[in-house]
Amino acid sequence: MTDESLRQRRKAETRERLLTVASRLFAENGYDQTSYDDIARLAGVARQTVFNYYPRKEDFARAWGARRRAEVDEVLASAAVADQPAGSRLVLMLRVLADAYERSPAEGRVFTIAWVKWGGPVLEPPLLAGQFAAVIADGQRSGEIRPDVDADIAGQLIRAAYFDALWRWAAPDRPAGAPSLFSAMLGRLELVLTGLRVTPRVRSEKKSLSRTDP
Repeated sequence: MTDESLRQRRKAETRERLLTVASRLFAENGYDQTSYDDIARLAGVARQTVFNYYPRKEDFARAWGARRRAEVDEVLASAAVADQPAGSRLVLMLRVLADAYERSPAEGRVFTIAWVKWGGPVLEPPLLAGQFAAVIADGQRSGEIRPDVDADIAGQLIRAAYFDALWRWAAPDRPAGAPSLFSAMLGRLELVLTGLRVTPRVRSEKKSLSRTDP
């Protein structure tokens, strides 16, 4: 291993350690109540080191979300999953995401709320939507999904439905007996994939609307 690759590996390890420590402190003490000094002290590094890797507090939330997307990519890249139908892969993506949040619910909730507070849903690039869209496009090529569907828009719809379920799961007043996060996500995915009508009439309605004066 070269000196440069060794330095890069150490940087990656430090970044991961800081995120792990920050996640623990956020979950235990609260996002706003945790300081950079707290993170540095527990991680055993200088305060400036934390700033070097995470200049803004929301960068921790970004990194936590990136972990989740990396887990999805890893699962989708496996040979056993690559041959599955697009619908099955979309369900599996939600399963991986839901498991990550429910495995560490305190962390998941604190990061979800923090992400919303600093405007992540609007300010952050919709990377997860792109992951969904790629699977939908594969389904179009295999004939599983309608070819006239815009894969990017469909990906955005599934992302919106996913986050709606996630925000409700993270809400402080969520009822104790509420359905699991995965169940809530799956119900929304089914609505996006099947639509609300027994017999869709989208094309005829679009023609009718196009003839209607504004």
